[in-house]
Amino acid sequence: MTETWDKLPLDLMDDFAEKESYSRHHYRPVYSMHKWWARRPGSTFRILTLAALTGDDTTKDDIIRRNDSGTYDGLYLNTKEEDFSDNVILDPFSGGGTTLVEANRLGADTIGYELNPVAWYVVKKSIDDVDLDALKEAYDELVSNVRSEIGEYYETEDPDTGETGEILYTFLSQKLPCLTCDEEVRLFPRYKIAENKSNAPAALYCPNADCSGDRLITLNRDIKDTETCPACGHTFDPSDGNAGRGKYTCGNGHKHDIKETLQRKDEKPEFESFALQYAVSSDKNKKYKALDQADKETVEELNERYEKEKDEWLTPTQSIPEGDKTKALLNYNYERFEELFTPRQLLAFSTLFKEAKEIEDDNLSEFLILAISNCLRFNSKLCTWDYRRQLGVNVFKRHAYVPRAQPVEGNPINELGGRTSINNFYESVVKGKKYCQEPFEKVKNTTTGETVSHEILNEDVDPDRLLNLQSKTSELMEEDDESVDYVITDPPYYDNVQYSELSDYFYSWLHHALEDEYEEFEPQLVPKAREIVANKQAKKDEEFFIESLSNVFEECHRVLKNDGEMVFTYHHNKNEAWSVILKAIIDSGFTVTGAYPVQSERSNNPHITDLDNAEYDILIFANKEETDEETTLDELRQDLFFELKDIANEEQERHQNLSQADLGVILRGKCMYYYSKHYPQVYSNGERVTIDEALDTVDSVIEQVVEGSVNLPDSIDPFTEAYAAFCKRGVEEYDSLNKHLLAKNLNVGDLEDENLVKGPREKKEPVTADERITYIEGKLNKNGKDGDELLDIDKVQYLFHLYKTDQNTVEYLKEWKTDELEELANFMSEVTGDDRYENVMNMGITQF
Repeated sequence: MTETWDKLPLDLMDDFAEKESYSRHHYRPVYSMHKWWARRPGSTFRILTLAALTGDDTTKDDIIRRNDSGTYDGLYLNTKEEDFSDNVILDPFSGGGTTLVEANRLGADTIGYELNPVAWYVVKKSIDDVDLDALKEAYDELVSNVRSEIGEYYETEDPDTGETGEILYTFLSQKLPCLTCDEEVRLFPRYKIAENKSNAPAALYCPNADCSGDRLITLNRDIKDTETCPACGHTFDPSDGNAGRGKYTCGNGHKHDIKETLQRKDEKPEFESFALQYAVSSDKNKKYKALDQADKETVEELNERYEKEKDEWLTPTQSIPEGDKTKALLNYNYERFEELFTPRQLLAFSTLFKEAKEIEDDNLSEFLILAISNCLRFNSKLCTWDYRRQLGVNVFKRHAYVPRAQPVEGNPINELGGRTSINNFYESVVKGKKYCQEPFEKVKNTTTGETVSHEILNEDVDPDRLLNLQSKTSELMEEDDESVDYVITDPPYYDNVQYSELSDYFYSWLHHALEDEYEEFEPQLVPKAREIVANKQAKKDEEFFIESLSNVFEECHRVLKNDGEMVFTYHHNKNEAWSVILKAIIDSGFTVTGAYPVQSERSNNPHITDLDNAEYDILIFANKEETDEETTLDELRQDLFFELKDIANEEQERHQNLSQADLGVILRGKCMYYYSKHYPQVYSNGERVTIDEALDTVDSVIEQVVEGSVNLPDSIDPFTEAYAAFCKRGVEEYDSLNKHLLAKNLNVGDLEDENLVKGPREKKEPVTADERITYIEGKLNKNGKDGDELLDIDKVQYLFHLYKTDQNTVEYLKEWKTDELEELANFMSEVTGDDRYENVMNMGITQF
């Protein structure tokens, strides 16, 4: 029998996923219709679904293969001979809809559950049909009405020509009183507003508060390291502002924390507009100017209008709830979501949503509401400015809320169609729906370098194939027993993304726009009680996560046919999460049958590069196979030892260029099959074996057979064991190291916290004993030589240091010397080639 994973062309999956992650709106525009977090690549799920739905005689080359000419062939690009209509695929965590859309395209019937109303709505509109001609007519009328009503608030006079220009961006700076001297400080991370471009000049802002002239300086050249204000003669470094990393410095040199100042003064963030980017119709080139008197009067008029009319506006008045992510806003004294927007933004989006609600055709209204909601990504006081590209940056550059000291206010109704404009997001909806009607696949010819678009003529996204889409927890499903052929999903990753907290940003507006049409939007905020995440503020711990996830998997087990299969992706970047996810799936009655690493997010994604997250997913396969036979951990270990060599050879033959670390992930998944098939009837010394014990056993066998054993005693702590194995392997990339650490329930960050790993992402290497001494001495000073915080490697490396520097080791040897520590010292002597490791443990304690 050919298993699903045997059909996976891993190298090509990674290649397709990486390209899609770089440019999702070009490769799969349906997933750019609205923001959702941590979406997995559609290409990965297309291949997964094809592998699941095709017969035993299908191979990975039948799915997709690269020819010698650099072109491609396979079912991935041509499914016209296939009929998958008799299959039902369930996704209990629909999220952004990747599984449902990809399976629907292939002709399978689909069922989705998604607790979060925002995600539910995004998926619904991704699959709903729409008349694009009627949508354009409705959109044009909406924008015309809104511009007629509020367009005057985005007008400014060009000081050079006297023409009326359209404001594109308004630059704001936070102001607050110095905590020491009470001086009012306006915060500028830098005084560089824009670098010189072909269609826009460079722009600076003079930092001299006493400057009597125009503080906005424009230059038709590149900015220098130091510049002089032509109005007041002040010389300054444009890159050196008075605020950064949550701190500010007043004119008298006092440095304080922004958050602390707001809290101690009991004030909310206040902002002052100081510059505009605009364009005039006769030119279209972008220009910069300081606010003139008329611009300031417009801002004041908007403030007054907001105070008078705010109860009539459709704005997000909901209180910001306490949470792991929202605490960043609460710490800055933001209390309500409406405070994240300027009065002009509140007026603009209130008007847009109201106009959309009044459209008679509900479907057209809902698609425009979707576009307006997505437009919020680039229109709030949480948006910052990219001075190099002269563009606003979206709110969720990170999976987090980040208060800004110098935000920019975009113009959502501007006629140039920039990234803040509603037109940009309307076009995203149109492209997404065209893709659903006429889907395509883009692949790059490796010989010519050309990216070729292949129209998939026999496919489309059909709402009739969506049997059920529920905005509710999947811990209790409506489907009958054994009614589903496959479960393909992307479950939450422990505490990696706090979906409900982040999506409240959109929901706080959508609630007002959709509550009359959908009961899912009647609550004030996104329901959070049954959201399956780990969240300290919500007191959702590992136990809650495992129990809730197990509930969902138990329901999947119930509705899945006996010969069915469950496939899901798991994103590894938390040391608890690997054993947690396995415990949940095994507790629910499934048997793990395989695991494969695949590319997930692009390597330059800010969630990866800045936070050292894993950039790969692990595909986990499971079925309902089980046995009542008991087994022991020793029998499991012996079976694995003899099986792994053959499995490793098979996998390396099947998947070319498979790294040792990737092979380790695959083998751990294979090994868990033997454990989960017998679970819970696996014993050691008469006691049932836990997931963690099984993982330790699996990892030790893999290291012996494949990765090279470190042969250290079982009592050696996992940090030391991981470090010792790392020393034996030598320098490796971040992801390779992280995969080796997987079964030890560790990640790179854990080793970095113990000062065991150093180097950039592409070149991680072990920290040497000499480099760790200051860190170890800090532990000793804090905890003493018998402190519980010392790792085994800390003790050996400290003794090594004492020996090298002719210091007395006696008192430490009396406390620390054991047979196990001596074996560790011998191992370090072997891998480093330094005999002094071995000698220090062999010294007589009377030598000194």
